[in-house]
Amino acid sequence: MLLPNWLDNFIYNDLNAKYCRSNANITVIDWDKNDILNYLGTYFPRSYAEAYCIFTEYFQNNTDTFADKEELTIFDFGCGTGGEIIGLLTVLNELRPNLKIVKIVALDGNQNALRLYDKVITELQNHIDFCIENDTALVPIGDFYDLHILDDVIDKQFDVIISFKAICEFVTKDQFEKHNAYEHIVKFLTPKLVKDGLLLLVDVTSYNDTSQEWLPNMMDKGLSATKSFVTAKNRGNNQTFLITHSHKLNDCSKVAWRMIKK
Repeated sequence: MLLPNWLDNFIYNDLNAKYCRSNANITVIDWDKNDILNYLGTYFPRSYAEAYCIFTEYFQNNTDTFADKEELTIFDFGCGTGGEIIGLLTVLNELRPNLKIVKIVALDGNQNALRLYDKVITELQNHIDFCIENDTALVPIGDFYDLHILDDVIDKQFDVIISFKAICEFVTKDQFEKHNAYEHIVKFLTPKLVKDGLLLLVDVTSYNDTSQEWLPNMMDKGLSATKSFVTAKNRGNNQTFLITHSHKLNDCSKVAWRMIKK
């Protein structure tokens, strides 16, 4: 798929994003402004494509989901620069014409990423039909004990919760003391969904040297422990997404994803 022209121009020309691929385990929370600009130009388009394709297929196959809603609420756990949010909002604009307002809470531990996210979401308002109310929360999470801090920040329920390639960072930094990070985060997030709400987890498919386990297997073990209802998932070990933009033709990402319905 193609990154929309307005979005391509905005991130690469106005925000000076750079394409700079890295094969190392990514821990975005520690990155400075230049690192985040590289992330914006490299991984933002991938997250956009992943969210756009996953939600397009899901909403087309489940035509009643949010079909009559005029207001929708979204929470992004570990939003980074927001590629997945922009992808989701683009799909909602195309497939859910009744929407009049979308309220977002975007949480991340990196202030540089949140600043860029704010700029992109402000520009997006010029390209969609519904109104966006956007709140950001700068909350570094050190370990699973810190999740309780979020109860003071996230004091309501949401229609949609998303987390893209964020939980792998906790695994890489061993922040959950050998506990299954997916299990603990899903146990925390699921009560924050409204009835029939959706929780989408997307993560990389690599073998993690810290946990000594393939991350999709770790994800499935964690979800099994929570007894979550997985209503949709990728086929096989992973799903491939291709995104073309001004700095790369058919850039490829492979991720594992699980859609949970409350």
